[in-house]
This record gives sequence, structure tokens and C-alpha cells, in this order.
Amino acid sequence: MGADEQVGDAHPSTARTGPIPAGVAHGAGPGAVPAGTTELGIDIIRVDRIRQTLAKFGNRFSERILTPGEQRYVRDRPETMAGRWAAKEAVSKVLGLGVRGIGWREIEIERLPTGQPAVRLHGRAEARAAQLGMERIAVSISHEAEYAVAIAFGVRTAAGRYLFPPDIEDRLDERDRRILARLDRVHAMAEGAPRG
Repeated sequence: MGADEQVGDAHPSTARTGPIPAGVAHGAGPGAVPAGTTELGIDIIRVDRIRQTLAKFGNRFSERILTPGEQRYVRDRPETMAGRWAAKEAVSKVLGLGVRGIGWREIEIERLPTGQPAVRLHGRAEARAAQLGMERIAVSISHEAEYAVAIAFGVRTAAGRYLFPPDIEDRLDERDRRILARLDRVHAMAEGAPRG
């Protein structure tokens, strides 16, 4: 990876997005996000932090964070690993989740023959991009001796106030389901209330 890489992109395929709680995901009004909204993510990390983690955990750390293809390219080089870390963080922010709900290896940063990085999404990350209608995510990575930084950019084609992660139903317990049901009832009452 060079000090200043070019911009890459991803084209996630259509994936099951799962049920979205009624009355929460879509609609106009305060806080609504129109289709065509751009999403931006950025991350910076100290290369020494990655160097220390690699020294402490070795291949176990790389195997937890990187796909096999990424591992072949990174080869436990701290600057390169820090760039991949920052890129994955930036992409997760574009998807609106940070790294919560998405595994590190579900965001893959490939290196094209031209040297530019490209994003390939898998599993829940791919489903989340499909849910947002995000057909393309571009990423740029830069690093030097002390820091690595990455920025990611995507355009939403799905509108709405807030879109829950696609696997939210699988992660809810009974208490969460009751709270969401209450929120749906309150939202329905607010929609039906006369405005004055």
C-alpha cells in the first residue's frame, strides 16, 4: 500500500434486509433522511497501537480482523495493517453502525491491480448496505510512520428517519420487543394526533 492510495469502491449484491419495525424506519418529518443523502466515515489510528497489538497477539489478531486475502497483502506490516483497520472503521461508520453489529471480516479492503483500495462487503455489512440502498462505497487510505487514516463515502438511495440493522429481530430479547412495540404505539398516536 502506498502512502497516498487512490479511491476504490464496492458493489454489494442484493441481500435480505429483514423486517424493519413499523413506523420507525420510513417517513417524512423531523429527522427524516432523504434518498440521495451522502454518508461519510473517517478514522485515524496510531500505527504504534497496531504494532503493539501485533507484537502481543501475532497472527491471532490478524486472523480476527483480516480476511485471508487481506492477510496475504498485509503480512503483519504495522503501517499496512493500521491502514486496513482505519478503512474498515470508516466503512462501518458510512453504514451507520460503527463496528457494532458487523464483524471485522465482513468489511474487506481489497487492493486492485492499479494499487487502489476497493471495498467488498460480506454478510451483515452487505445486508446493511443493501438496506440503505448503498450500491457504492468509496474508500481512500493514507499512512505514514506514526498514523494511518482512511475516509469512506457512500450515497443512500433509501430514505427514512432511521434504519435498524437488518438482523435486529434476531438480536432482540423479550424486553426489547416490548419497548419497540411501545414506541410503535406512541408513534402511531403521534401520527394520528391533530396538529394545532
